[in-house]
Amino acid sequence: MNILKFLAFLRGYITYIYQVPVKHYLSTDIVLITQNLRKKIRQGKTYFKSTSILLKKRCKISAQNLIEISLEAAPKVSRRAGEALPSSDFCLTNFASASDFHAIGIEFSSGSHRATPIKTRCGLDENPMKCKNSAGIAQKMVEDFQQVGDARLINGVESEQSVLWFFKSICKALVFRINTLLGSIDLVVQRALKCLLFVADYKRAHHMVLTCLFLSLVSMFSLSAQTPRKDSGADGLSSLVALKPGDKIPDAVWNQPIELNYFNGKKKTIKFADLKGKLILLDFWSTGCPSCIEGIPDMELIQQRFQDKVQVVMVNSKRNKDTPERIKKRFKKYKEDFNYTPVLPTILNDTLFTSLFPHNTLPTIGIINPEGEFVLNSYASSITEDIIKDFLKTGVSSRFIEKSEIQNTARINTRPLVDTTGLLFCSVMSGYRENYLGVYPAVSYSEGNSLFQVGNYFLNTCYQLAFPDAFKGVQSSLFVFDDRITKEFIDLMYDFKTTKGQFWYQLYLRDSVTQELAFDYFRNALIQRFHVAVERKKGIVASYALSLDVSRPLWKTKGGMYMNSVDKGNESLIMQNMPLNGVIGFIRSVLDKPVIFEGKSAERIDLRLPGNFLDLSIKQKIAALEQHGIKLTPTQYSGEYPYFYTVSTNHTK
Repeated sequence: MNILKFLAFLRGYITYIYQVPVKHYLSTDIVLITQNLRKKIRQGKTYFKSTSILLKKRCKISAQNLIEISLEAAPKVSRRAGEALPSSDFCLTNFASASDFHAIGIEFSSGSHRATPIKTRCGLDENPMKCKNSAGIAQKMVEDFQQVGDARLINGVESEQSVLWFFKSICKALVFRINTLLGSIDLVVQRALKCLLFVADYKRAHHMVLTCLFLSLVSMFSLSAQTPRKDSGADGLSSLVALKPGDKIPDAVWNQPIELNYFNGKKKTIKFADLKGKLILLDFWSTGCPSCIEGIPDMELIQQRFQDKVQVVMVNSKRNKDTPERIKKRFKKYKEDFNYTPVLPTILNDTLFTSLFPHNTLPTIGIINPEGEFVLNSYASSITEDIIKDFLKTGVSSRFIEKSEIQNTARINTRPLVDTTGLLFCSVMSGYRENYLGVYPAVSYSEGNSLFQVGNYFLNTCYQLAFPDAFKGVQSSLFVFDDRITKEFIDLMYDFKTTKGQFWYQLYLRDSVTQELAFDYFRNALIQRFHVAVERKKGIVASYALSLDVSRPLWKTKGGMYMNSVDKGNESLIMQNMPLNGVIGFIRSVLDKPVIFEGKSAERIDLRLPGNFLDLSIKQKIAALEQHGIKLTPTQYSGEYPYFYTVSTNHTK
């Protein structure tokens, strides 16, 4: 049974059913269990692992019918497709964890939620499926529900016979429960309950049917929550909480069977403990995240490079609502366009690892070290061969970039970098701001105050935003740097992968400010920080002319997924199915002069360079590129270009 449907039904049904003046000894359980569930939910847990009720396997069709009846009785809420559900205690974005449901179930079944617990119920240290009191009612309910079969109940006179037939089964079960649990019910009460159908009118009987149905479901839910299947490992998972860096992975998690799904249709079930002793990378993804899918080839390279020491497992969370059909359709497109099918396995409909390693954006990489400890959640860009090799050697995780929950998922209403309380003006620039997405530069006004932010943008982009006239219509391969510009600054200008090349700027003014003036302040902040300005120049500069050897087109792409794996320390620097302009931009970043290309730029390139390429001299780099059919000839360029030059801060406005 779908627990979400059951929980959604609880709230509406309680409101509905209490319109009927029905009194029963067990009716207080309804209020108590819902109150306890509400408390657990409000503790801020994130996700839950579905808990099957007792009837799911043994009486699936009838149980489904019961839920459908109950949902018909509950108030209905209509909403347009894609519209958020209204706020309620049970319809939340974040649900309670499995442990909360198990805890409430145990508390409910044992009777410990009452001021005076029922002594005849099972104790906390007993197995309720072996306890006569609990097992008896469970077995009786299953037998009676199986007798009902596929009978479907609907509101109306025509269904009265089915309603009464079903109610008779419920009454039998309730009589059995009262007899076994309380042990002191008089025979007269039993007979009165059996005869209730014939004494009460139809309306009262119908409402009593729904009441008994609800009580039965709650009772069985508590039994199921208390007694998970022996092979599920849920008894150990019930106490799990989100892990913090340095925490050991619980034994209950290692003992879990994990179904690995391959994109060629094959499946394989292993114990998670089979991966212990390796560096485990859990790559959280979804079909709605293009960057997740485009990053899979990079993770496959990691797996190939460290196949004996690293295990990459993709994880698709249940909250993504990715069905097998949706996944198949998504990768059918990649197969048609790039002849690409991932080889890494994936876990589908995951709730376990999503709860252990909480995150709110994708892609996210959860890292578990060979000792079985949670290292941290990280960004996909942080998972490079060089960093992994260093971690396996030293065990130090400082080079991985920790990724906690993102603070500005909507990229708006971002918390200011500097507290503006009591300030009249501030113009501040800092480095990368952890756990924030990029914020596009725009002035926002509030109560007469102005706030302007450029959030986590690469330095290259910052300069192009601050000096638009210098870069308009000019390729980055034509950047010219003054001889006094440091190598560190040039490296930052071409760093599009690490957080070292990202920066954050904030302008606050207790007054209104135009967009143009805000960019003036931003431009001055860049100059003051790096002592470098840029202007557009026209003239003749030394450069390299790039040409492609068509007689041996080793550079011509063979197709496949787009890849740009050129991190320092990699075994190989790989560019696959990459636009020529992107390749030229990379070549410019490793040479000392601008690169010009006179031919068509529609070509796509496959290029695999040795891992030590970045450490070679300029002459050696040119020779290595020529071996792949990419020829670079010293020449002169005549035209316009962006010119970077050093300035003193006292020259700024």
